[in-house]
Amino acid sequence: MPWGLEPCGTGPRPDAATYEFTGARMLFPNESESIRVPKAAELVANRIRRAIVTGHLKDGQSLPSESRLMEEFQVSRPTVREGIRVLESLGLVKVGRGARGGARVTRPDSGVVASAAAMALQTRGATIADLFEARALIEPRAARLAAQRRPKAAASALRAHIELELSVIDDFVAVTRAIAEFHTLLMEECGNETLAVFGTALKNLFERAMLAAQSGIQPLDDTERMASLRYGLRSHGKLADLIEAGDADAAEAHWQVHVTRAGRVWLKSVGATEVIDLFR
Repeated sequence: MPWGLEPCGTGPRPDAATYEFTGARMLFPNESESIRVPKAAELVANRIRRAIVTGHLKDGQSLPSESRLMEEFQVSRPTVREGIRVLESLGLVKVGRGARGGARVTRPDSGVVASAAAMALQTRGATIADLFEARALIEPRAARLAAQRRPKAAASALRAHIELELSVIDDFVAVTRAIAEFHTLLMEECGNETLAVFGTALKNLFERAMLAAQSGIQPLDDTERMASLRYGLRSHGKLADLIEAGDADAAEAHWQVHVTRAGRVWLKSVGATEVIDLFR
């Protein structure tokens, strides 16, 4: 049986000695709450998801046919289809239509995480201040890790992005987005996959907040605005230098000052108590 999976209806059963019946209810000695039994479609989705994340099913690989999956898991066609829809909603498969259709494995997309994180933050009433506070707590540590774990590679990637920032410095929207992407790139290059996913998940929220703030603080004098942008990009370059030198203490301290000061500027314009809004 491929992927080392068992049909959804099989598995070890509890020993009769571990429970007793009281009326119509089965009680376990150490459990007072009822246990939710997963739907068959959830079990199908979970088994296939495990095969994807462990690498048994590769990016771009076709899933077996519905008939094969029905046989494999000993479930009905509607159950298989519902399980695939669950995987599709998670961004783990794409379903094609027509004669050459079917479900294909796709690499997990951080955009799914980003949407879920953004919705959760808005539902909880998270403010822009919350967002920038989180950045000030996390990014300096990412700078330290980058200097410790991958100084050459991280510095090279950051410098290449600074060149991109400079190339679009005359485009207000493009350079603001590029600056937001620099922060995401730092997280991606720090050598910690959890921080990398976290940074990507919040990228769009930071970009939106920065655009709103920039529109409020943009000076009438273009020379002043340009000077402000170039000052920020020089700070980006200094971070790359400190990371390349492997100076973790200095990289962390420099970036702590940078994100704290920048955060004050953004928040002064957009409003610290402004609630994150996905639907503007």
